[in-house]
Amino acid sequence: MDEALLALAPGGPVVVLPLASEPGSDYSRTAQNAMRYFSELGAEVFVPPDPRRDAADAEQALRSAGMIVLTGGSPRRLRDALVATGLDETVRARHIAGALIMGSSAGAMVACSTTLLPQWRGNPQTGPGIGLVAGHVVVPHYDGKRGGWVRAGLSVEPAVLGIPECSGVLVEAGQLRAIGADASSRITADGTEVLSPS
Repeated sequence: MDEALLALAPGGPVVVLPLASEPGSDYSRTAQNAMRYFSELGAEVFVPPDPRRDAADAEQALRSAGMIVLTGGSPRRLRDALVATGLDETVRARHIAGALIMGSSAGAMVACSTTLLPQWRGNPQTGPGIGLVAGHVVVPHYDGKRGGWVRAGLSVEPAVLGIPECSGVLVEAGQLRAIGADASSRITADGTEVLSPS
């Protein structure tokens, strides 16, 4: 799946923003894993020093990125860090310019106009994402059993994308295409559409 995304991305390095991770060792560990993983796929990869301390390196790297990766972790931490550093605006500008934006778990959630914000107990809250995908809320790690998450998503947007492990949904010009190992689900108040990888 990730090789297919790299093939679709325009020229330029892969820039990874592990801002869903905690500052310090968690950020560093995610950065090292991302560097190793995408390098093994043949990509030129850059992970900036934690932009929460200084966003200058990240800002500069994003200007030439062909693919931007928003990693998994805490969607609230990721969304807040992108907004606080101003990198949300840069990511949106690069998206408009044609860069491919890849979100993994929390990254996919925050890419939407509305994101779910998990809590310790009960169903998630909802809040603004960074607005790359309108009209949908992402429920990651979807196994058909996250009814409270789906209901929370449908309370604020017309549709929920339930995306299982090792799978994804490619959004191009408003069209949805499933990729990866398993089918994803587009859930609305009227029912569920199964999106099978082609």
